[in-house]
Amino acid sequence: MRGQSWYVASLIGLMCLIRFSLSAVGYAEPLWLMEQLSIPIDTNIQMPYIVRVWAIRDIVLAVIVAFANRSTVKTLLLACIAIDLTDILSAHLSGAAGLFNASVTWSLKLTAIAALVPEITALALISVQKRYQQIDVEKQQIF
Repeated sequence: MRGQSWYVASLIGLMCLIRFSLSAVGYAEPLWLMEQLSIPIDTNIQMPYIVRVWAIRDIVLAVIVAFANRSTVKTLLLACIAIDLTDILSAHLSGAAGLFNASVTWSLKLTAIAALVPEITALALISVQKRYQQIDVEKQQIF
């Protein structure tokens, strides 16, 4: 996120903060996080392991994005968006299969959506900035 404008850096920082803090809690206390998200442990005793795997993935991703330079942050944001979209789809399919009730399904979806919104906004702003920079370069070449 280095080299970004303050508003893009703020959105990326928000996404990293959401990912990192939620994941750190999930790694340190998977049973507590499962309880907060209304995820039943009785039906799947392996779920704390899965929560920790998810947590490590998101911690690493947040750190990589936070320290990314300007040339790689767009690609990393695309990867984050793809991950969050698959997380939302996975939660939806799990709910549709009857593995989770409606409130659990929505709590799982909303955790991914919380990171997805600033990611998409930051990516859109980066894309718009790049177009304006190209237009400015073209104008300078003409004059």
